[in-house]
Amino acid sequence: MANSKKTLFRIGGVIILAVAIFFGYSEFRYLQLHETTDDAQIDGDVDPVTPKVGGYVKAIRFNDNQYVKEGDTLVVLDDADYRIRAAQAEAALQSALASAGVTRSSVGVASATVQSSQASVQTARDNVATAQANVAAAQARFWKASQDFTRYERLLAERTVPQQQFDAVKAERDAAQAQLQAAQAQLRTAQSQVNAAGTQTSVTNSQQRVTQGQISVAQAAVKQRQAELDLARLQLSYTIVRAPASGIVSRRAVQVGQLIQPGQALCSVVGHSNLWVTANFKETQLQHMQPGQRVDIDVDAYEGEKLSGQVGSFAGATGARFSLLPPDNATGNYVKVVQRIPVRIELDKNSPVYAKLRPGMSATVAVNLQK
Repeated sequence: MANSKKTLFRIGGVIILAVAIFFGYSEFRYLQLHETTDDAQIDGDVDPVTPKVGGYVKAIRFNDNQYVKEGDTLVVLDDADYRIRAAQAEAALQSALASAGVTRSSVGVASATVQSSQASVQTARDNVATAQANVAAAQARFWKASQDFTRYERLLAERTVPQQQFDAVKAERDAAQAQLQAAQAQLRTAQSQVNAAGTQTSVTNSQQRVTQGQISVAQAAVKQRQAELDLARLQLSYTIVRAPASGIVSRRAVQVGQLIQPGQALCSVVGHSNLWVTANFKETQLQHMQPGQRVDIDVDAYEGEKLSGQVGSFAGATGARFSLLPPDNATGNYVKVVQRIPVRIELDKNSPVYAKLRPGMSATVAVNLQK
């Protein structure tokens, strides 16, 4: 009987030892093929809701922990001041447009005046050409009359022609001379008219250039007023604070009637469409780790429910390097500390646990180095 008990005891001990060896070897092989860490947590996009303009809160259209869609109205500000500014900007734009219209009309009048002055110059030039032709004709008649007078004067001295005929030739010469002087006077008058018309045209052209400059100024004023109106309308639209993304609204920090400032945090929208795990592995664990490897994830809040994913990417520096006061090993006493590298793990969204995850939850991850 005693021998039988000893035999059973030995067999039991061997079985227990075999099971312990089996599980010990299995755990050893698992650790050889996996890198694990419990320094991991669920991460996600947390979008702050901040106003772009200041004002008094008129209404709040959400409750804490309420699901909202992107573009939903969250907070409404009192917009009376912004509506008045928009109306003032619109009135200023209408005034600028009216001023630009008057200036364009002035340009039209100046253009007509320029054309009239140019026509006057052309008419004066035509008159000068006519006067020059009249002077040439008068010079020809005066030359002929002078030649006849000289010839008849010689014949009169010889008493070949009567005195009456000589007097007629002399009168003809005097008339031709008077016509020549009159034609020359008309030529001088026509030339002075050309100069006067040219001066008037130059003055009118200068006025037209000034008016065109005024049009440029008026157009610039219209653009400025239009920009001011667009800005006023844009600020008016900012009095309605909308959700920047779809998710759950949390951390409400606003009340009706409160005066808020631009950039002030009103609440946060936690998105659930894109969650991932940030696992901080020791630098000594990264030797065989690479993107694409499969990962088993245990979330502390849901023990026993498995979640899977894959290695997405590695951070560009250690977590200590991103801290507020990065360590400087060149100063003071140096103690070597194993650093940790944040590793992003992409989650499989088809898992039933995915919908229950919240950013900040703790997790334990195991990276399969074979896959």
